[in-house]
This record gives sequence, structure tokens and C-alpha cells, in this order.
Amino acid sequence: MKTKTFLATILLLTASAGFLGGDVVEEIYAVVNDEAITGSELRKFEADMIRSMGMELEGEALEKAVAEFRKNLLDKFIEQKLLLSKVKEKNYDVDADVEAIIQEIKKQNNIPSDEELKAALTREGIEFATWKDMLREQRRQQRLVAEEVGSKIKIDNPQIMEYYRKNAAEFTVPAEFMLNCIYLSRSDDGARPQEKMDQVQAELQSGLFADTARKYSELPGVEESIALGRFKQGELDPKLEEAALQLKPDEASGWIETENGWYIIQLAEFSPEKLREVREVREDIVMILREAEQQVKLKEYIDQLKKESYIKILKEYK
Repeated sequence: MKTKTFLATILLLTASAGFLGGDVVEEIYAVVNDEAITGSELRKFEADMIRSMGMELEGEALEKAVAEFRKNLLDKFIEQKLLLSKVKEKNYDVDADVEAIIQEIKKQNNIPSDEELKAALTREGIEFATWKDMLREQRRQQRLVAEEVGSKIKIDNPQIMEYYRKNAAEFTVPAEFMLNCIYLSRSDDGARPQEKMDQVQAELQSGLFADTARKYSELPGVEESIALGRFKQGELDPKLEEAALQLKPDEASGWIETENGWYIIQLAEFSPEKLREVREVREDIVMILREAEQQVKLKEYIDQLKKESYIKILKEYK
């Protein structure tokens, strides 16, 4: 987990902190069962979620995500309330899970001790005990979703094969080239170094590509290696890629002009485009299908909780 993601996770977890405290007597926006939803709760929820989004997104993408979130902020908060209410009923013991999560966070972020983790949280203005409570609440919610939603999802082989066939491009490994080259750089005046180019082609007629490359190529480090590099299809300059696709192993092209100079490329290795076998990607497909199905089933579950609950919206939150 990168530091950026780690901080975003911390902020996301703290977004539900308002659920733990008592309500202040103030403006009430809704009532869910026997609990009032206040303006301060909603403002904290909004601020923390936007701050969390800002750790992952920026620019136009962030603006769109925030705008979409604000459209149904009150409804999302109510859904969280209903889930938390069910979590409290279940009274899951997740202490061992939370400790394992903390150890994994420390490991992935190279944090050697609890004291250094606490210091990192303090720098973000978060108390360790509060954050740990949030982890505990999140884990309880995950247990609830796994029990009430996840356990009811079954992914069968026909579904896997259908997804595999319809999304073949997702599991296709692109063609890959290993290229050697002779490179002549473009001078400031952009003039074509024709005399040198002719010399190179003449020597290639009777000499080895490697020897000619070491003698004439202006590629940095050519003394150690004549390799231009290994590239997947789509990564090369289009002109070089088009030429590479026409070559057989050990065959060399003619001169190819690019924006920064001239190349003769030699195909050292080539791996054609390949569709991975279904057995290699089966677990990935199952994960994708489960995630999609879980979103549908979770919405159905929350809709059912809403039907079983008393919910009264007193005013819109803007």
C-alpha cells in the first residue's frame, strides 16, 4: 500500500467517526428508527469523504466524483446508519482481524512499530484509538456484508466462460518486441546525415549488425549494448512498430525517420499476441463477477433494510 493510499484509507475510515459520538441538539435533517441525523454529522461526513477523495483523485475527476457524491449524500449517510445498526445487532468479535490489518498496514508502509504508526496518524490529526475503532467498525461492516450478501453469491462456470469470451481483449497479452538498433541523432539544423547513412548500409551488406552498430550508432551506451529495448505492442513509436511487425527474427529494416533521428532496427526476439488460457485468469474473473454481483445484492439488501425501518426525511441537505 503506497503512502498516498494509506492516508486515503485513514481519512476514509475517519469519515464514519461521527457515528460514534452523541448527537448535539441542532438542526435535524432526518430520523432513522430512533436516531436523528443532524447537520454536524452530515457536514463531517461530507468533509471527510471529500478529503478522502482528494487523496485519490484530482482535477476534473475529483470535481465529478464530489458532485456525484453530493447528489445523494443524505441517502448514503442513512444507508450507513442502517448498516451500522445491523452491525451492532450482530456484535461481531473482530479484534483479531483488526490486529492483522494493522500489522499488514505497517508492513506495506515500512512502519516498524506501533509507536511510529501512532506518530504517522498524529501527523494527520488522528488519534490511534479512534482510528482503531474505525477499523473495527469497518471490519464489522465487512463481516455483515459477507454474511448477508457475499454468502448468497454463487459464480458458476457458464458465467465465467461468458465473461471470458466477451472480454477477450482484457486477457490478451500484447505482442512483444526485443529490438537492436543503429541510431543517428538529428542535428540542430535537421539535415539528413546521408553520407553516414550510406556508409552504414554498405557495411551492413557484408558485416554483422552488432559490429556496425557499435561502430556507427549514436545510441547512449552502445559500447555495452546495441539493444534499443524490449517493448510491448503500443509502446513503440508507430513508425518503428510498423517496421518491426514486418521483420523476421535477426532481420533488419531500412532507415526509419522519427522525430528525434533515424533508426535501423533489428528484430532480436518476438512474442506474438496471445490470449491467456481461461485457467490462468479464472480467479480474476470470479473476483470481477463477485464484485459486480455484490454491488447489486448489497443494494437489494440495503433497500430491504429501508423497507423494514422507519425513515423520515425532514429536509434536504444541500
